[in-house]
Amino acid sequence: MRKGFTLAETLITLGIIGVVAAITIPNLISTHQKKTTVTKLQKAISIINQAYRLSFDDVGEPQSAFDIGSEEYFKTYWAPYIKVLTYCTSAEICGYKSNSDFKYLNGNQAQVVITAKSARTTFFTADGFLYIIFTANGSSLTESGYEPNNKVYVDINGSAKPNTYGKDIFILERLSDGKGVQPYGYNMSDDKINNNCSKYKIGDLCAEKIRRSGWQIDKSYPWK
Repeated sequence: MRKGFTLAETLITLGIIGVVAAITIPNLISTHQKKTTVTKLQKAISIINQAYRLSFDDVGEPQSAFDIGSEEYFKTYWAPYIKVLTYCTSAEICGYKSNSDFKYLNGNQAQVVITAKSARTTFFTADGFLYIIFTANGSSLTESGYEPNNKVYVDINGSAKPNTYGKDIFILERLSDGKGVQPYGYNMSDDKINNNCSKYKIGDLCAEKIRRSGWQIDKSYPWK
């Protein structure tokens, strides 16, 4: 007599396997996405810091980027030291639906424009990262409240979704005296970082939260 599984036993086994897969696969995918995000963020920071330090060694401390203007500032202090694949003269050229295609972590539209000739330089590198090197707030020299801005934005997957702070868009800050580029909020308190990097807030300090967590997206991170 040959022994084997009955149809019912086979179906039960397959059902169990399906349930286990439904539970574990999403977790595995999420873990992979988190690790990929952190790896890309670290690489993006490394690239921009390498360019910063090469520039500092060759040219020295930059003049006020605000005073010399975004084009001259980038041409002198960045262009020779970073491999630009594409300059974004408009957001659409670089794959975004509009010049205001970024969102805060809470889902609201971010109050920042991707390109502004007089206030920032926006470009892609060969790694697929989009960088925005700011010299000023606003989108024009005539706009009220126009003032210096030392931030660097990086979109680690270019124009692909979700285009959201803390998910694929991270904010860095240029420091003086050769100190390089650090996650925005590097000198702020833990309470301020954790309060900002939450699903109900803006999320522009999330890169620093990741750094303080030992370069990982931990359970307290607003990933979902």
